[in-house]
Parts: sequence; structure tokens; C-alpha cells
Amino acid sequence: MANSVAFGLRSGLAGLGLLLGSLASVGCSASADIPKVVVTQSDVAFDGVPRVPGVTDVTTTLETQFDHPKDATLPDALDPELFPLSGEVKARGSMQDLSFIDSLKLTLSSRAADAPPPRVVATYQRSASSKAGNVLSLKTDNDQDVLEYWGTKNAFYDLEISGILPEDAWAVDVVVAFSGKLSISSN
Repeated sequence: MANSVAFGLRSGLAGLGLLLGSLASVGCSASADIPKVVVTQSDVAFDGVPRVPGVTDVTTTLETQFDHPKDATLPDALDPELFPLSGEVKARGSMQDLSFIDSLKLTLSSRAADAPPPRVVATYQRSASSKAGNVLSLKTDNDQDVLEYWGTKNAFYDLEISGILPEDAWAVDVVVAFSGKLSISSN
């Protein structure tokens, strides 16, 4: 499994920080939107679920965890806020249909002793009439600032998937986009 963070702001963040700092030094308050920050966990693997002879359509739940990338931080001095914007689960390899997934839950947690309680950041619930294809669009909770988890340096995601899961091993990519704002005040 490989994870990555694509900050659309790595190079622009320094300039934005200088601008906000300059405004604050002359007695102004300032804020700016953060471009999209994308966290991708590639190749999240699941073992196949063996079938019991004579028993069909058994719903199974599998769970796995992956660490939040350690380099995904924003400067505390700029009072950042970051919220889930969107999420996707994409089939890997020869898998072309994820319609076997009935429900999915992505939870953000931290292993730090003083960490906040786990928080669900994205979910999926298949409707009876929907065809999934090879990409599932997740519903995100846009009202929660995730930086309190990221700041612990021990953040991780827990992925729980339920459905009539394949007999053979399979894998997905998990992609979550975040957005928010930076602000600074001289007061």
C-alpha cells in the first residue's frame, strides 16, 4: 500500500503565508481559501471471502486500516481549518464492478493518547436501483475540521466495507479531498 498527499498549495502556501503575515503585521485580519488537498491510499488490499457450500448471498464485513501521510500538515500560525470535500473508492486491477459493496464507512482516528474520538469522514450506502461501476462516490461530513487528527502525527483511517464480497483477493484506491481556509489576525 502506498499513500500520498497532493497539496495544490505546496508552492503557493509560502507566498500565501507571507501575504497573510504582512497584512496582519499592519493591523489587518486576513483569510484565504485553501486549494483542494487530496489524500490517496493506493492498493488497499482485501482477502477473498470463501463461500460456504449451499449457502449463498452471505453479507460479510471486512475492515482495514492505513496511516495518514506524515507529511500532510498545514502551518499552525495561520490558524488553518480543513474539512472533507469529497471521497471516492476506485477499483484496482481487473476489477471493473464494485456493486458487491452494500455499505462503506471511512473513519479518521489517531493513536495519540490525547486524541479526539474517532470520526466518520465519509460513507457509502448502495441503493437498490444503483449500478456502482468501478468508482464509488462517497458522502462526506463537511462540518468537521480534520486538523485536530492530522496534528497528532499518529492519524490513521479505518475502512469498513460490507456486502457479498468476492471470493478472490481484490484491492481499491481510497481518495479523499479536503478544503478549508487559512486566517491570521493581529489582534
